[in-house]
Amino acid sequence: MSEVELMRIVFPLLLMLATAFTAEAVPSYDVQYRDYLGTHTVKGVRDNEHTFLYNSSAKKQLKLATLDWPPYIDKDGCRQGWVMQSTIALLHHLGYGATVTFYPWARAVKQVESGKADILFPEYFIDPQAPSDVYQGTRRLDHLVLSDSFGWGPIAFIKRKDHQLANAADLSALSNEWIGVVRGYQNTPEFDRLMDLGSFKIVEALNDFNNLKLLLNRRVNLIVGDPLVIEADVKKSDLSAKEKAAMLAQIEVVEPILQMNALYFAIAKKSKYADVLSIELNQAIASFDKQGVLSEIQFQVGRRCQTLKDKPLQ
Repeated sequence: MSEVELMRIVFPLLLMLATAFTAEAVPSYDVQYRDYLGTHTVKGVRDNEHTFLYNSSAKKQLKLATLDWPPYIDKDGCRQGWVMQSTIALLHHLGYGATVTFYPWARAVKQVESGKADILFPEYFIDPQAPSDVYQGTRRLDHLVLSDSFGWGPIAFIKRKDHQLANAADLSALSNEWIGVVRGYQNTPEFDRLMDLGSFKIVEALNDFNNLKLLLNRRVNLIVGDPLVIEADVKKSDLSAKEKAAMLAQIEVVEPILQMNALYFAIAKKSKYADVLSIELNQAIASFDKQGVLSEIQFQVGRRCQTLKDKPLQ
């Protein structure tokens, strides 16, 4: 076989391998979902360290504010989490493009309550009397409209294993406990109401991982959070495997958990799409639920990310 004939055979094979390697080596931020109309791929592009653009050719464009909250949503995580995939799928279904920016949660809340962004997600239920941390003397729902729920997650007290706790089910019995919370988070309506009344000794943290450090450094005796998020934050940290295992070995979830919290989109009343967006989103959520689209997204993200052993965006 001549050298020319050999290259005719080998070159296409090398090209195929190079293309396959490139597709795996370069992170993909595309979102895929399947509904009754077929399978859709939404083009995603990383604009900068904290911001991502989806369906940028759409005539209607939204600004979304969120946070790193693995395993639900994580800018550098596998498929960026099922919450990101579900959100972009819902908006694409409605004909919207999206610019999604990751912030510390308190700043994300400010972006949306002030109308600088259209949607805050994922949000817990907001009690009608919950005060705004952005505009003093007002309530959060003076500035936001909640969609219907698109998913669920647990919320619980987490304590050090060496801390004795009498009765966490009775919140009124915790008045002498130092409790860590993340600034700006909704927790449960009952806990937040008592916290706003000054019933607990509260220390605020910037995020869930910092809240865990408060607990392990004995600045608080309990923290409030999603156990899945706490575990994911430890696993994605820069600590050694030994240090991660040591941190997780020191803590435990207080049973029973406080509750399962529904996840919502919070829409800015100052958004130019405010009048229609909540109606459209609720219709899309109902349609996706009926078709099983959201549950399939969760399943597919879980399967792919488990296969990849949590390696980011391979």
